[in-house]
Amino acid sequence: MTLKEAEKKFALPYNILEKYVSFGLIRESNIPENYRDEDFERLGLIDTLLGSGFAPEEAKRYLLLTEETGTDEQQINMLKRGRRSLLNDIHKKQKFLDSLDYIIWSKKGGGKSCLLGKGAQL
Repeated sequence: MTLKEAEKKFALPYNILEKYVSFGLIRESNIPENYRDEDFERLGLIDTLLGSGFAPEEAKRYLLLTEETGTDEQQINMLKRGRRSLLNDIHKKQKFLDSLDYIIWSKKGGGKSCLLGKGAQL
């Protein structure tokens, strides 16, 4: 399967697929631009790992562990660390979103009526 075919099949941009090749996450065939189907079976996993914040080397290590037996606990620990990190990022972004919502509310006059309702003077 070529990268162009994989781009269509998996709905991943060509440049992302090239990046995965350069990271060593998917292998190149001996024939240029000709990839095996099994090289792309892991693309959903790779995309999830990198998209959730795994560094390319971490994703590579995780993929190597999937090929070994008895490494489930290590894999779970890696996934839990990634999940915690992603959740922390979400919480930080939620704080910014809440702040923006407050600013919008204030600009619409919400802050004035709220302050007046608590006995504040303008």
